[in-house]
Amino acid sequence: MKSSRSRPSPINPSQVGPSADQDLRSTTGDTGSGMNEQTSRRLAGAVSGVLRVGVLTSACVIAAGTVVTFLSAASSASARRSVPQLRRGILHPAGSYVPHTVAAVVKGVEQGHGPALVMLGLLLLIATPVLRVTVSVIGFARERDRRFVLITLVVLAVLIGSFAVGS
Repeated sequence: MKSSRSRPSPINPSQVGPSADQDLRSTTGDTGSGMNEQTSRRLAGAVSGVLRVGVLTSACVIAAGTVVTFLSAASSASARRSVPQLRRGILHPAGSYVPHTVAAVVKGVEQGHGPALVMLGLLLLIATPVLRVTVSVIGFARERDRRFVLITLVVLAVLIGSFAVGS
């Protein structure tokens, strides 16, 4: 039985050429944003480097904090008391301390407390996208690309504003 629908014919790439604008950009190396391709690659490399270093540093600090927490004598005593409490649904057992402010995190890290190191790692993880957007603003400003500077500044303001509202 034949279908009453007709299938569209495939498009032959040789029939469809690039627009004049795309052709001009490809020959000049311009990406359309005021940056040439080499500068665009450098900025992308810097941004990806910031993300990579931020995530790896955060993961290492969190892992170190976890190890310190489990190896401390207070941790094993607290764990023995907290397991029954956790089974009853109490998420913050008595005797365990988790810092809730940046000042408490700094003080805890100075004293070598594992939970403070874990919180520091989480703060680093949260700060990584903010640093990434900041690097983007600097890169676009160096290239004098006002449109993308403005767009990334708006994104940065939204990120910082969300931290202010969320706290």
